[in-house]
Amino acid sequence: MINGVIKKIFLSLTLMASDLVAIMVSFVLAYYIRSWLLVDVIPLFPEMIHGIDVYLKAWALGSLWVLIFAYEGLYPSIGMGFWDEIKSLLKGNMLCFVILILLTFVTKTTVDFSRPVIIMALFLSIGLLPLMRRLSRWALKSFGLWKKDVLIIGSPEAVGQVLCNLKKHPDWGLHPVGVVSSDGRDGTLDKALPVYRDIRQVDDAWIKPEEIIVAAPHVSRAELLEIVEDAMKVSPVVKMLPDLYGVASVGVKTYDLDGMLLLEMEDRLALKRNSVTKRAFDILCALAGLLVLSPLFLLIVLMIKLDSRGPAFFGHKRLGKGGRYFTCYKFRTMRPDAEQVLKDLLRRDPEARAQWQKDFKLKNDPRITRIGTFLRKTSLDEIPQLWNVLKGDMSLVGPRPIVTDEVERYGDKARYLFKVPPGITGLWQVSGRNDIDYEERVLLDEYYAKNWSLWLDIEVIIRTFGAVLKKQGAY
Repeated sequence: MINGVIKKIFLSLTLMASDLVAIMVSFVLAYYIRSWLLVDVIPLFPEMIHGIDVYLKAWALGSLWVLIFAYEGLYPSIGMGFWDEIKSLLKGNMLCFVILILLTFVTKTTVDFSRPVIIMALFLSIGLLPLMRRLSRWALKSFGLWKKDVLIIGSPEAVGQVLCNLKKHPDWGLHPVGVVSSDGRDGTLDKALPVYRDIRQVDDAWIKPEEIIVAAPHVSRAELLEIVEDAMKVSPVVKMLPDLYGVASVGVKTYDLDGMLLLEMEDRLALKRNSVTKRAFDILCALAGLLVLSPLFLLIVLMIKLDSRGPAFFGHKRLGKGGRYFTCYKFRTMRPDAEQVLKDLLRRDPEARAQWQKDFKLKNDPRITRIGTFLRKTSLDEIPQLWNVLKGDMSLVGPRPIVTDEVERYGDKARYLFKVPPGITGLWQVSGRNDIDYEERVLLDEYYAKNWSLWLDIEVIIRTFGAVLKKQGAY
């Protein structure tokens, strides 16, 4: 087994090299785009007055990225989810470019880099840094190095949930090596892991966890303190899972209230600054989307008209923010007599009726036209909802827009659904779409309403492209 310190140094150096390669390649590509593509091929700029050597000689500036990324906790980033890592990576990268611009254009203390080169390098690095990180994670994982040994302490139920979450997120790199049952029971624990009755047995077993996770929700304060103190003797890092399941978990801040641990949670979208930020983001992206996709709009309208009679667009009533009705627009994907076809099918086909009652969807829906099948599988039928976004009826990202009959399925969680505008895409769409059951959809909508952030919207939008390309759960 590789010594823990050596392993950490190796992982950090590998990630540093990966990041520096991404930054260097960004500048080299940006230079050649500026000096060749935008001069000889597309004559937009005059010839460059300096060569590529100006940028290569400034290699020491790479230490700026290393220092900022190290401050963000990215060396190494085991235990951090991929999207959280990308968030920290891009935030640190933006700060580095701001510092570089200030050094270059304001103080004049560095070489006079080309402004277009710096701007293009910034945009290129936004794609190259995550790509190199992804490749580095994959390579390190292939060699069994992208992992951190963790010991979990708690009741069988709580430990079981932690193990389930770790299994769902292998990108975290948290590798369970054992379990300590806080109440002496082990009936529901993973039989593949060693189970200890007392944390002192861990020392005797020669297990050296790099972290310990304490998930003991029903023990007294005195017992919890004893568990944490004993855990500190085994591992220098102890993380505690509080008994607060169901409350907002993203962006929680901690404070020291004269020796007392104080947690601060926000109803984020109830804050004016956040709702304004979300709305501004929606408007900018919707306008850009309508402008860029307008030729595709016309093509789809023509294809629908050639495929079947009837209008190209379809509007249906849905429930939005505050429980108010609005008309949700889509490209028409069904036959004009769709309502009658559905009634006839549900009357004569018990299996189809059961599927409809469960999810309000049919896997082999006879109402859908030929072009409609393609539009649904690629989610292109939802492009007209960009107009709903501009109007303020919908958001780019949010809960799934529902009909009146579905409110009952949400129960008391409907209040979270109606706190935010419904979205063109959302956590449901990128988590399997029609392949997940209705109860999980409800939980995903609740999670989104409680844990909104602008970065979460950006993450969902990026993941949506992947889900559409894979046709994940689409029918």
